[in-house]
Amino acid sequence: MLIFGDMANTFSKINIHLVFAVKNRESLLPHEYLPQIHAYIAQTLRNLGHVPIIVGGIEDHVHILFSYNINQTIPEMVRTVKTAVTNFINTHRMLNYRFSWQRGYACFSYSQSQLPAVINYIKNQEAHHNRHGFNDECRRLLDIFDVKYDPKYLFVD
Repeated sequence: MLIFGDMANTFSKINIHLVFAVKNRESLLPHEYLPQIHAYIAQTLRNLGHVPIIVGGIEDHVHILFSYNINQTIPEMVRTVKTAVTNFINTHRMLNYRFSWQRGYACFSYSQSQLPAVINYIKNQEAHHNRHGFNDECRRLLDIFDVKYDPKYLFVD
């Protein structure tokens, strides 16, 4: 018989790297609005009880590194963030047409010791994408994390 004692207190520290793209992976996010969009994403995460570490990206996708609140499912959190940011972009008329995100997302976990490298990676997205496209970046991350995928469906919305 196993006795675990009092489990009234729950402690967690899960660092998540979330990546999602603009619908059809088009470069639609105006560069001059990226700081506002990233700040809004961070505030939305805070409002949901998560702790944003860094939000970055370029005109066609976003990277979010945050400490995950285990009281909310990841799909629910992603749906809420995407909806809030879409409404923010559309309400503030950052584009001349209706904005939307691609349906899917990529989500990876990192240990505390890996955070400096991930933070640096997200900070340097512009330089990174001068050398590598978004599709290559996604494939590389999926391969590093040994995520199985069918290439013919990878970038279909």
